[in-house]
Amino acid sequence: MAVLETVLNHRGAVLLTCCKSLPGNYPLSISFDSDFWEDSVTFPENAQGEALPTEDFNAKYERIIERIKALAVNLGTYMWEIGDLLTEADADFNVQNLGIPSYMLIGTHPPNFWKQMSDTVGLSVASLKLYANVARAFPSDKRFKELTWSHHLVAHIYEDREKYLRKCVDAGMEEWGKPNTIRWLEKYIEEQENCVLLPVEARRSVTIDLPLSMMRKFSDLARHKFHKPVKEVVWEAVQPALEAYLEKKAYEISMHLFEYYDGETWPFGYEAKRKLADLGWKHRADKQALVSIRRIA
Repeated sequence: MAVLETVLNHRGAVLLTCCKSLPGNYPLSISFDSDFWEDSVTFPENAQGEALPTEDFNAKYERIIERIKALAVNLGTYMWEIGDLLTEADADFNVQNLGIPSYMLIGTHPPNFWKQMSDTVGLSVASLKLYANVARAFPSDKRFKELTWSHHLVAHIYEDREKYLRKCVDAGMEEWGKPNTIRWLEKYIEEQENCVLLPVEARRSVTIDLPLSMMRKFSDLARHKFHKPVKEVVWEAVQPALEAYLEKKAYEISMHLFEYYDGETWPFGYEAKRKLADLGWKHRADKQALVSIRRIA
């Protein structure tokens, strides 16, 4: 095991974490060589803001590792606890979260927290990050005891995740006397997320049938790239095209009917037609007058 110490600059910012060798193996030990860093202090605070002596800091890490190893034997029962432990460890021991300026890391190789955690615990990086992400999305006071961890997994990437889980519980209790299944929740979320809602003052929904292959790609983008609902990804993609299409049609129709377009009026409805017709006649009159003046000149 190694004793971690943090070196601060004169402003109190964390510059590096160095290690002193002790018996045993401590996977997150890192070292930096520099003549500029002289005074050493113990690691300042943990995720809860409590000062931890160096010995306690290392002991805490060892306890988290050993606990996760023990829980990993029976993953299906302890996913919440594993996620909570990983979230705490990520905040306290991940060098990327310590506020070290990137220019201070030039020429160094800071450890990859998740890779080292994976090697130590024996679970994949993807699995570990998933457990931590679900735990972050649903802190202990936001979890639904009536639902499984897998229910929370299905909903955790969505902004309205709590609303979806509440609906899963309430609708199921009303109809069956027990919460609805994961399959029901997935279908419900898909229905809600794929319905594009316009602003409140003009809310309408349009259902468009997309090829399954295209829908899967949008779902992948929403889940793994943008981390937002499918409806938002689709809307951001189609909105510029729809606005351009409507602008083009407004111009074509206005010019065809009134030989004039003011750049903003939608050419339907009595008032709009009257406005464009009046402006069109004025525009043609002004144009004719300009031609006459040029002829006279």
